[in-house]
Amino acid sequence: MKYTALILMLLLCAASAMAQQERPSWVDGYFNDLTNSYIKTASASGFSEDEALLKAVNQVIGARSHEAGVRVNIKIDANGNVIAAGSDNLTVKARVIDRYTEYSGGQYRVSVLAQVAKNPTYDFDVVRVTDEYGFSPSVFVPGMTQLQKGSKGKGAFFIGAETAFIGAIVVAECMRSSFNSKVNTSHDVDTRRRNADSADRCATVRNVAIAGALAVYAWNVIDGIVAKGKKHIVVAHRTTLDVQPFFTSGLDGNAGGGISLCLNF
Repeated sequence: MKYTALILMLLLCAASAMAQQERPSWVDGYFNDLTNSYIKTASASGFSEDEALLKAVNQVIGARSHEAGVRVNIKIDANGNVIAAGSDNLTVKARVIDRYTEYSGGQYRVSVLAQVAKNPTYDFDVVRVTDEYGFSPSVFVPGMTQLQKGSKGKGAFFIGAETAFIGAIVVAECMRSSFNSKVNTSHDVDTRRRNADSADRCATVRNVAIAGALAVYAWNVIDGIVAKGKKHIVVAHRTTLDVQPFFTSGLDGNAGGGISLCLNF
């Protein structure tokens, strides 16, 4: 029995580590105006995934081509970089950061998260989409890390399971204490034996509930550390070091100067 429980625990931990990809939250709309670029989303449908993808990318940079009054053809290379080609002189620097495909009713619907440089000469701001999360102390609170990662079902399970086991521990211990107290208040041998047996059964239920609570808590901690969550967007701010001269003038008329270092992060 104990080996069966151990194997089940290992399988559940392995299943947590291999979380399925969930629908990214940015699919429902996202826009971020960064220093050198902006990030926005678009969705389009088509009879093929490539057709839907090109339509979605056209939506992203369509405003740029309309402003310039030119028409361009859009291509996407293997690295997700957008190539705008046409007879007119229009340069667009853009790339697809992430995409999500759905299939329904015989059509593909592709949603893209694209980054467009405000000026073709600008470098892209560092942006990435990941389903990995850093360590958080919230792993020690049942269900909290799972909720933070967007896994609401698992979060509710851990909270509910831990609450149920703790409730069972409290109830079983109260009943055990009650039956134990009745053992010494009766002079009838059969009554004393029944109360003692009931106290033992309550103690067994309490011990099983304690083991269950510990197992669920350990599973919660392991899952919170190793399991991936819902995809989220991470914007890395660049660290820059500026060197600037400065000049000062004292009350006695003496002037001075020097060089200042400014670290932006």
